[in-house]
This record gives sequence, C-alpha cells and structure tokens, in this order.
Amino acid sequence: MSRPGRAANRAADLLFLPPLDRLWLRRLRGKVLCLLYHRVDRPGREAFLDRFGVPPIPPDDLAAELSVLQRRGARFLTYADLRAGRFPSGSEFGVIVSFDDGLRCNYEEGMEVLRSLAIPAVFFQSTAMHAGGELVWEHALYWYGAHPTLAPRLEELARRRLDLPADLDGEAMIARLRDGTPVVRVRELLAELAERWGTAGELAAAAERLYPTGAHLRRAREAGHELGSHGHHHVPRCSVTIEEFEAELSRSAARLEQVLGEAPRAFSYPFNSHLPGDAEICGRHYLQVATVDGALVTRATPALDLPRFTWPGPHANRLRRRRWLCTGTLAWPGR
Repeated sequence: MSRPGRAANRAADLLFLPPLDRLWLRRLRGKVLCLLYHRVDRPGREAFLDRFGVPPIPPDDLAAELSVLQRRGARFLTYADLRAGRFPSGSEFGVIVSFDDGLRCNYEEGMEVLRSLAIPAVFFQSTAMHAGGELVWEHALYWYGAHPTLAPRLEELARRRLDLPADLDGEAMIARLRDGTPVVRVRELLAELAERWGTAGELAAAAERLYPTGAHLRRAREAGHELGSHGHHHVPRCSVTIEEFEAELSRSAARLEQVLGEAPRAFSYPFNSHLPGDAEICGRHYLQVATVDGALVTRATPALDLPRFTWPGPHANRLRRRRWLCTGTLAWPGR
C-alpha cells in the first residue's frame, strides 16, 4: 500500500470511535460474525511458531476483544446452534468464536478466557496433533527452519531433492515448502532429516508440549464448547488428491468420535485451501463447513460454505481493534 493509502487507512480508524458504534452494529443485526483465532498464547513461548506460524494472541488481548463484543450485546453461538435453528433475530447480532488447528494453549489459556466470560466457542481440531505423538509436517518444518544449525541442512537438502533455486532460503524457503510443494515430498525431506540428525526425540518432546490430550478435548465439550474437525494431518487441499482429501475427512471424524463418543458435525479447511466441488465431498462426512472467506453469515448462507474472519494480528491501537470487530477486516472499504 502506498504512503497516501496507508494514511487514508489510518484515518479511517476514526470511523470506529465509540459514538459511531450504533451505525456499525446496525450492519450486523440479523447476521452472525464468525471470528477465527489460531493460537492463544504469549509471544516468545514457542519461538519457532512465532517466527513462521500465525502470530499468537495473548489471553488478555483475547479477553479484551470478546469483552467489547459482549458489551455491545453480542449473542454468542456455536455451529451446533445454527444447526438447531438458533439464529439471531433482526434486532440482535450473533458471534461465533472459533479456533483452528487445535494447539494445547487454546484448550488451556483460551478456555480460561472463555470461562471467565461465559462464552461458548468452537474448536476445530487437527487430529494428528495430539500429545504423545509427533509434530505434524507443518510444525516440524517450522522447527527445522528456526533451528540454528539444522536450518541450513534443511535448505541444502530441499535444493538438492527438489531442484529449488540456489538463492532461496530463510522464510522464503519455508513458504515454498509449505505452500508450493506437495506434502508428500516435504514429509520425505523431514523424515530424511530426522534420520540423519537423530531429532525424533526432540520433535516428540515439542509435540508433547504443544498438542492437547484427549482429556483436553473432553473437558472442552463438557464446558459447553463444540468440537469440529480440521482434518487429520493439517494438509492444504491443493497439495493432495481427491482420494487423499476424503481420507483426511473420514480419518479425522473417526478419531474425534473415538475420543468424544460422537462424530463431529462441522469441518474447517486447513489453510482455507479448497477447490471447486470440495463442499460436496465434505457434505458426505459433515453437515457444515467453515471457510475463511471473509463475510457475514445470514440465514441464506449455505451450511457447507460458512465464512469466517481471521484475526489479523496485533492491533496498532484500540480503534483498529474496534474496526476489526465491527467489520472483520482492517482493509478499506470493509465488507
């Protein structure tokens, strides 16, 4: 964005001064604002996730955001509420708070915030992320990429095995491997690194620290939260075949049913990666599908295409926070 554009965007924050709340809330009436968070944690606790993953939202910041919506009179819902026909009337607005991936901190730090405010939420769990297992491919990639001595080994091996440009390194290399390389090839690289450098134990220790147990999931459900599927291995749809994609759907549903005693009814796409026709495939396994396609949910919104707004990262000021909570975006014009 150009300098004048940035200045105009900052000036637009003034449109979200408290006296103007009534105008913005009118836009939300009769609709549902679905918010997506990934990691409720304090920056610095997991350096490799901070560097390459989605930035964490500190618990106090999450509490402040949800408190703003609560004071505005939001009716907090889950996807199960929508399935049951509980939709906000024309004089109120709904909010669904959701978490993707399924890191342990969401079930600990995040749930404590939700408990303190008496707000229900939806946890979309990638079922390969469980304590006592191993890091999923994406997190293992970040771990190697942030390692002071093994990051160059990863880059060297990737260039040799995948014929990547010699000047590709650092964050650009990680992005290429994550977003532009078939997952099966990335897994092969990671397996070779683990075998060569004996890192399996360290990766397992990180998984034990980062991922939830079955007890975490059951406590969340007992507290009134909904558990949905975020696939099994957290793979982008564009990196797998139709058969592999459907196997991810069914395996995740079966794993969650085994832990919770009931099958999940909602699914969210990892990386928001989806292709034409995927909703029909998802519909064979789930009743609802959540995207991150940035729009409000109305009564007419298809159950297999429920859009959300993803948290944009730390806010520059309180007006910027209000802007995100009113519109779901920091771009202008908001949708």
